Parts: sequence; structure tokens; C-alpha cells
Amino acid sequence: MNLRKIRKEKGYSVPKLSASADVPVRTIENIEKRNQCTVANAIKLADALGVTLDELCRENPEQNETE
Repeated sequence: MNLRKIRKEKGYSVPKLSASADVPVRTIENIEKRNQCTVANAIKLADALGVTLDELCRENPEQNETE
């Protein structure tokens, strides 16, 4: 999960992302610590950050799964 990296690149604080994505601050903090989240929260976060789920969730989003 690339949440912390992308969040910082986009200039979002945890509270700002929380408000934009409608995901609680504590949930975002837990996701960044544990690298796990529900699909519903991943979709909300990706939408708020303007990235794809691949970019948010995959270690190497540019790498094709079939490689």
C-alpha cells in the first residue's frame, strides 16, 4: 500500500485526506501503519487522491501482473 507516499506527494495531511475521502483519521493512520484496508476505503482514498487502485495498492503499479 502506497498511501503515505502518495498522500505526502499530493500535499495532503491525514485530517485533510480524512475529510476529502470521508474516511476517519484513525482508519487512515491504521492503514498507513498496517498496510491493510477494506476495498471500500481503498476506493474512497484512491478517488480522493486522484489515483488508481493499482497506484494506491500495488508495490509496483507500473508492473503488469502477467510479467
